[in-house]
Amino acid sequence: MKRKLLFSILLILAMIVSACGGGSGSSGENADGKIVIKYINGFTGGDGEFMKKITNGFNESQDKYVVEESQEKDHYTKFKTGNYDLVLIHSDNLETYRQDNMIQDISSVIETAGISPNDFHPVAKEQVTFENGTFAVPLDIHPMTMFYNKKLSPVAPTTYEEMKTLTDELQAQDPNLFATGIPSAGLGEWFIMTMAAQNGIDMIDGNHVNFAQADLADALMNYNDMIFKDKISPSGLGLDGEFQAFMKQVDEGGSSVQTATALTGPWYYGAVKEAYNDDLGIASAPTLGKEPGVYGGGHTLALPASVQDDEKKAGIAEFLKYMYTPENLINWADSGQAPTHLETMELVEQDAEKYPLAAQNIKQFDTFLGAPKLYQYREQMRYMVENVYPQVIKEGMTKEKLMSELEKAAEQAKQIADTAPQQ
Repeated sequence: MKRKLLFSILLILAMIVSACGGGSGSSGENADGKIVIKYINGFTGGDGEFMKKITNGFNESQDKYVVEESQEKDHYTKFKTGNYDLVLIHSDNLETYRQDNMIQDISSVIETAGISPNDFHPVAKEQVTFENGTFAVPLDIHPMTMFYNKKLSPVAPTTYEEMKTLTDELQAQDPNLFATGIPSAGLGEWFIMTMAAQNGIDMIDGNHVNFAQADLADALMNYNDMIFKDKISPSGLGLDGEFQAFMKQVDEGGSSVQTATALTGPWYYGAVKEAYNDDLGIASAPTLGKEPGVYGGGHTLALPASVQDDEKKAGIAEFLKYMYTPENLINWADSGQAPTHLETMELVEQDAEKYPLAAQNIKQFDTFLGAPKLYQYREQMRYMVENVYPQVIKEGMTKEKLMSELEKAAEQAKQIADTAPQQ
């Protein structure tokens, strides 16, 4: 009888502790009596400290709430298995997380914060807006960016022909110099989709990415020509080779090759700035196809579906109100990221010398193509990126061979798309 009584007491105590533990369904206070907002993101690189400035600034600005920020490399995994109140979601993942009921409409929270989807660049607004609500707050867009070495290329090449002219001039000086680098892995998706954007190719067919298009095959063969016909890029570049060749870290046939430009992600800014200093130039992605266009990613802030407590939502609204005040969000531009918040964009453009990377990438927003809103988009792209794209940049590839592979990629994408819970 005593054992049963003791067990009952322990069970009741456990329930009380659990109820006060600060999970997403309860307000959850810390030792100081502040309501805790658990915020998880993947900012484990150089940009993390700038997000911390925003978070710490908010925590110091008021006494009611505290944002506990976790910066994790595997933040998606930890989000799915943990209790969080605010989560960083890449724009290409929003449709998947929405359909899987992992996130909820954030409209009421941002309205409380005094924020509207109209406060953001139209392409960012479109990324977070769905038929049944607004499922995230845009943070930034990070498009493919061109870095160039002013000693090898005093001005940035803007077209395929200018790239060809530059490589001819460089090769006349040194056969180990090239205009740019086309990698076999790393940013394959960005190279594929940028070429689609620059050739006006609609990649969506119902619920999946349609790779099986002759126009796409023609467009992608440009990369093959850049390597084997026009020698714009060295051959054999591997993972992240576009960056490594720019940094003169690639050995080909016993000689170190170097490129004058790098078409790559803006996250490399710190490394290239340190290497080239005043000789570093930043420009928009060149037009290698028929018209200007660029692909890339975007960061957004989403509300987990588990968050139901009104006090918790009020705290998230206060945090967002603080973050999206331009003088606070400008910290994100300081990291090199390009905010999509219109008023913050104005601050960046007014002081472009202080925020050179963000200012340059903002110029690309009007020609930016984001990921299509498709379920498991990353998985739909996987066969294309891992199996087809590496063949595109190998010697001997033809349009006919490529079309066969594009058909396989499209079929793989369709099979993945058909697993969506909301058909």
